Amino acid sequence: MPASANDSAAGGSGAFARHKSAQEAAPATRGPSMPWVGRFLIFVFVPSFTGLCGLGVSYLQSRQEPLEGEEPHAVDFDRDFVTPFLLSMALVIVLGFQTNGFSGSGEQRRGAFVWPKARRVQRVRRERVIVEDENDGAKKEQ
Repeated sequence: MPASANDSAAGGSGAFARHKSAQEAAPATRGPSMPWVGRFLIFVFVPSFTGLCGLGVSYLQSRQEPLEGEEPHAVDFDRDFVTPFLLSMALVIVLGFQTNGFSGSGEQRRGAFVWPKARRVQRVRRERVIVEDENDGAKKEQ
C-alpha cells in the first residue's frame, strides 16, 4: 500500500481528514428546536384547516341560488377538501425541510439544495519580451 494512501486513510492530510476536522470545529448547538408535539400539530392543523376552509367556501357557494342557465354548485369532497389539504401538506413538508425541522436558529437557514461555491483560478501568464538596445544594437531578454 502506498504511503500517501495509508496517510489519508489514517487521518492524514486527505480531503476526508480536512472535512472531519472542519465538522469537529463547527459548533454542535443547533439552537432552540421545536418540540415534536408542535411539529405534529403543524403537520396536522395547517392542512386540516386549509381543507376545512375549502369545504366551507364550497358549501357557502352551493347555498347561493344559481343564475339562469347555470347548474347548481355541488359540494365535492375530493375537489373541495382533499386537494387543498394535499397542497398545504406539501407546503408544510417543504418548509420543514428548508428550516431543518422548524428549528429556531435563523443563522442556519439554507435552501433545500446547497450549490457548491465557485473557485477562482488565477493563471499566471509568463512572457518573454525581447528588447533591442538602441546604443549597442544587442538584444536583451527581460
